[in-house]
Amino acid sequence: MQEAYVNINGIPTHIFTWGRWIEESLNDVNEIVVCITGNPGLPGFYTEFGSTLQQKLGGGGANLPVWVIGHAGHDDPPESSIREVPQLSGNEEIFNLDGQIKHKIEFIEKYVPRNVKIHLIGHSIGAWMILQLLRENSIRDRVKKCYMLFPTVEKMMESPNGWVFTKIAMPLYSVFGYVFFTFFNHLPAWLRLFFIQIYFWMFAIPRQFVGTALKYSKASVAEKVVFLADDEMSRVRGLQREIIEDNLHLLKFYYGTTDGWVPVSYYEQLKRLFPNVDAQLDTQRIDHAFVLRHSRPMAEIVSGMIQQNLR
Repeated sequence: MQEAYVNINGIPTHIFTWGRWIEESLNDVNEIVVCITGNPGLPGFYTEFGSTLQQKLGGGGANLPVWVIGHAGHDDPPESSIREVPQLSGNEEIFNLDGQIKHKIEFIEKYVPRNVKIHLIGHSIGAWMILQLLRENSIRDRVKKCYMLFPTVEKMMESPNGWVFTKIAMPLYSVFGYVFFTFFNHLPAWLRLFFIQIYFWMFAIPRQFVGTALKYSKASVAEKVVFLADDEMSRVRGLQREIIEDNLHLLKFYYGTTDGWVPVSYYEQLKRLFPNVDAQLDTQRIDHAFVLRHSRPMAEIVSGMIQQNLR
């Protein structure tokens, strides 16, 4: 595994790779896997998923490089870095959905050669972003297949979790959120670590993600995460039927059965609208936030999908 912060659309962006670093030559590579995270877009949550996926693909003889990119502003570089992420205020166009899509387009066009086919993985809102990327011919022409995992591509506000976010979480954050995160980050490091470990213990989250969670708890990061989520609620409404119909052969959907963001009814509606769509329901009770507890089984499932679509 290699990782570093690189400038994408003017924002220091945390990139994780397995198999080949983004600045290494891809002359001998025909296909590559690029994963766009959900929200929060901290790729540190995807390390076990990316590592397992690359191992499984290598075991099948494919040996595809796997790259994970998070969202602009969701992962600040170390304090020692000379590069800083701009503040949210006055830069909303960089951190909203449109800005995040431009961020992903620049990453692909800058680092993926045009002759290399891309297997695009989109988790949650990453799946919606993939639909927008397919509007760009320069991206669409080099996409081999898109794997839409627990895809929040419609009616986010109307989902059970969307209702909780808009009616309860967002009003609370508007009043107390920034103050809470600012106060939390002024606590001694050992005390912040203690509270996060307690939270992880309560929800059975592996301790390996404590470091990433500490980054997520920064006020400057949390506000951008919440800002993007709020934009999702207002923007991700009706299903974008025309994009899906035009790209049906490129899309593979994977829905959960216990998903508060994407109820099973959304899967059933998709199947009614597009009887030939490549979509399936999870059978292992994998969570929407699969990277926290189910990275390995999800990586095994996705590696099987990719192997079916190799040259």
